[in-house]
Amino acid sequence: MYRTKVNNLSLAQVQKLVAGVTPAVAKGESEDLTGSVFELVLDDEPIKAPRLCYEITGKDSLLYSEDGKEAVSCKCAVLTLKDMILFTHAVPDAMKAYVVMLSSRTGIATVYELWYIDYEGKDLTDSGMEVFKCADIDPFINREVQRQVYHGYYVQEGRPAPEKRNEVTLRLDNRMILWDDDLGRRELVTYTTFLFCTIVEPDAPDGGDVLTLPSDVFKISDSLFIHAHCGVEYTGREVVEIIDIMNNKKIGVIYGIDENDRAQFTAYRGSGRMIGQLAKFYDFNDKGNELSPLVRNRMSLGKKGARATYRTSVLSHKLDAELLKEYAQVRHILESMTNPDPQKQMMSSTEILDESDLCVGREITLKFDDGTCWEYRFPEIHTLEYKAPEETEWHRELYKPFELDENLVCLGHFCSDAYPPACHILFLDFDYGLATGIEACVNGKYDLRDAVPQFHFGIMETEGVTVYRLKRHGFTKELLGKSFTWTYSDNMTSQHIYNAPHSYSWTIINNTGAGTPMNRAGGYVWSSPCEYIKLRDDVYVMNWVEERWEGIMGCVAMNLRLMHDCGFSFGMSTDGESVHLEIMGALARNAGSVDLSGVYDI
Repeated sequence: MYRTKVNNLSLAQVQKLVAGVTPAVAKGESEDLTGSVFELVLDDEPIKAPRLCYEITGKDSLLYSEDGKEAVSCKCAVLTLKDMILFTHAVPDAMKAYVVMLSSRTGIATVYELWYIDYEGKDLTDSGMEVFKCADIDPFINREVQRQVYHGYYVQEGRPAPEKRNEVTLRLDNRMILWDDDLGRRELVTYTTFLFCTIVEPDAPDGGDVLTLPSDVFKISDSLFIHAHCGVEYTGREVVEIIDIMNNKKIGVIYGIDENDRAQFTAYRGSGRMIGQLAKFYDFNDKGNELSPLVRNRMSLGKKGARATYRTSVLSHKLDAELLKEYAQVRHILESMTNPDPQKQMMSSTEILDESDLCVGREITLKFDDGTCWEYRFPEIHTLEYKAPEETEWHRELYKPFELDENLVCLGHFCSDAYPPACHILFLDFDYGLATGIEACVNGKYDLRDAVPQFHFGIMETEGVTVYRLKRHGFTKELLGKSFTWTYSDNMTSQHIYNAPHSYSWTIINNTGAGTPMNRAGGYVWSSPCEYIKLRDDVYVMNWVEERWEGIMGCVAMNLRLMHDCGFSFGMSTDGESVHLEIMGALARNAGSVDLSGVYDI
């Protein structure tokens, strides 16, 4: 899904696709609520709400009136779950629809207004927009479904209007559920925050990439919740669901245009299995009703349809071959070794593992099983020389060595004489004579700015080290289901969730303001493809590439006995005008784990 081609549809194309589309039920029939009448009173804050009146005239039909206008007949789909009623319909002669959810027990209602913009959108993917301006671009995506949420009640004769409303909740945060539904989808959903969720399709042919989507979560009762999410950066479809976590059932609606540019408007039922609950990090008295400055600064809260989005495709300047060649000459290589500045780069760190001098004075030959062979000399602590066997000239580079574990070194260096820009990251095990090398260059197949890693496993030959010929480092699934927080500095903490064999997600732990803890609920979330490697018991490597964004490669090696990691980030700067290789390091906290053995073959 990271590389699924989604067409940037024009207004005319969207109008043609969605004209006359009405809802259908995926399996079975609509619930029969014929004769029911609902007059909705919706709150006008923060956006003025419509006045909606409905009469259900059949299993799949209703009369609808908005703001006192003459009632019109519409096709509808109706589903129920416990005391909750969900019905949906398109608005005739308009590119919009409503999803109405109400409780027959309390009369409380929540309504989603869904629409496509009615003017020609703009393609901003080459803009390199600043992150805090991304909230302003929602209305420029023609195929993307916009949404506004209204809360209120429906009039019940003889009963007073309820004062309560369905409200934002943190109750689902970091809960993981495996869902199957009538659309044939099998989805592993993690409700990471009340602003974002992640979804993995374990059976999908793309290998189960973790997709991160902006979402809403509202509490109906202790067991019933509303969850909605939009395919921002992907298809742009909106999904609105009612979830019963006591019985793991749900009903929902999907509305939008799919990957094959077909209009979709379908109601469905689903059932699930609770996988587990990961730890969550915010003040104990945080109710989620106050957004952090980080979130508020990225949302146009006064605009209809405002939502938190992570629009990665517009945050980085695009590169062509000529620009890449020009910008690759400007290099920032291991600058934080001498001038650590966590404000300069988000992943810069003041939490650095100790250095290792195990390599100093040695000559080491790395022989990998795929035939790759590198020779190294280490004249001093931060200087190395390397070459391939067929080369006659040695390349001299600055490097940074970390003491990852007893007699296990992690080091990285830039390859100054290589083009496209390249680096080597090595893991040298002096106890077993094993070596792992990650060779990365900036030259992506889909986007030139993407760093592309190659993984090499093999042995190291050097004086005094015995090689265990039958033992190797290698790819692993042992981290699946685990979660940790990583604190890089006083200004940066994130929570990792390792929820797919070749992908993961992270949540930025919010800062409430200068001098206050970074533990406000509702952090920003994103995800990337990655690979997991096991070096030793409790010692792992996680290597990711931020596709659909900066193209940066991050490589961290974690020692779970020390609860500390070390590593490197490599790639082009956000503005595209330089290449960098920088060190990283963070302190870890265990954030829980779940059993994914029933989801993946592990």
